[in-house]
Amino acid sequence: MKPRRWKTLAANLALLTVVTMLTLAVLDVLLIATGMFPPKTDPGHPQVGWLAAPATGAMREERCFDPTAGKAIGFMRNEDGVRSPRSVAELRGPGTRFEIVVGGDSHTDLCATNADTHIGATERILTDSGVPTDAYAFGSGKYSPLQAYLAVAPLIEAYRPDALVLNLYTGNDFYDMLRPDDRPHFVPADSGYAIAPPVWYQSDPPEMKRRSRVLYAFRLLADATGVRRVWVRVKYLRAVAAEQGKGIGTVVRYMNDLRRATVRGVGYPQAFSAQMLNQQIFFHRFPGSREESVRRVDALLRLIRERHPDLTLILSPIPSYQLVLGAPKDTLLAGAVARLPITFEGGVREEEELYRSLVPLAAARGWVFVDNLDALRAHPDPLALYNHRDYHLEPIASGIIGQDQASALLAIGARSARR
Repeated sequence: MKPRRWKTLAANLALLTVVTMLTLAVLDVLLIATGMFPPKTDPGHPQVGWLAAPATGAMREERCFDPTAGKAIGFMRNEDGVRSPRSVAELRGPGTRFEIVVGGDSHTDLCATNADTHIGATERILTDSGVPTDAYAFGSGKYSPLQAYLAVAPLIEAYRPDALVLNLYTGNDFYDMLRPDDRPHFVPADSGYAIAPPVWYQSDPPEMKRRSRVLYAFRLLADATGVRRVWVRVKYLRAVAAEQGKGIGTVVRYMNDLRRATVRGVGYPQAFSAQMLNQQIFFHRFPGSREESVRRVDALLRLIRERHPDLTLILSPIPSYQLVLGAPKDTLLAGAVARLPITFEGGVREEEELYRSLVPLAAARGWVFVDNLDALRAHPDPLALYNHRDYHLEPIASGIIGQDQASALLAIGARSARR
């Protein structure tokens, strides 16, 4: 193409761009002035990132569909959104029952009746053992341990429980302690760590008020195509890579690993990466992050102990499906791992090391450690302990964990509180 034709084409494109921008600006002003097509916001929670069940001021039954059972399951939440059949007035009032508040991720907020969760099992076993107990939980899918604590911290102040149980899912919670996306997170500070506000990823900042219809349309397009999510993720990963002396190539390889970890034939294609493989891949590509995640867990345990010096603190790690199996008995999982630069045995070894690292951390910070791994591994059919849709706990596994937690509380002298 001749230089003159290039110049003409460039001039026409520039003119078209200017005309398009002016047209969109005029259209935007008209839509704002007339109030047509107001943009929506999806504000996040400023302290926690998001809430699975905001307070409604009324007792209510929540229902979820369990594909494994093939039916809808109902469970009660109180006025504060807490999983409990007891009202706020009952839990806040004076009484003689031992009270336990439980925080965690989706392995705490299971699609199961309250009685079929480990929270319900703990409550039932303690009560049958002569310690009348109320155990109640507030968890949410994808919560990091820091979020899990921040979500129940107001309940500790309002309900004055006798014990806090923090469920730490070792399949991905070490990795989640590093994530800033839509969640409060630790950042290094002079005194160790400070809590930084969320980096808004899918939700909007709580204070955001949108006016521009055109910018909102571009945002919807970026969300629909996944461009915005990829951009935010790459931005975060490049920062992590730079801290560890790695480049964009490592970021690309990590994201390609996640693509290769998708599997057909399970509840959703990313089930394995969501539950355990993402953490393994991340620590493989960014090995310096593993020790940093342990330091942040330690900082969290210390923070909670300092804030609640008189509260009985229970650290109850929940091992992943892969860690409990210990050997590749699930062909779909084994096939996914075979496509990745990791091994099944290496993943089991790494998660068990992370799991066992919690024992001295708990002891050093004044927490009671509950070992669920050995009890789950002792079951004769470990494949029956997790569902095979998204690899969450089945009621039989919840019963085992509830027994472990109840036994730990009885061993340290849990008794009916006089408050």
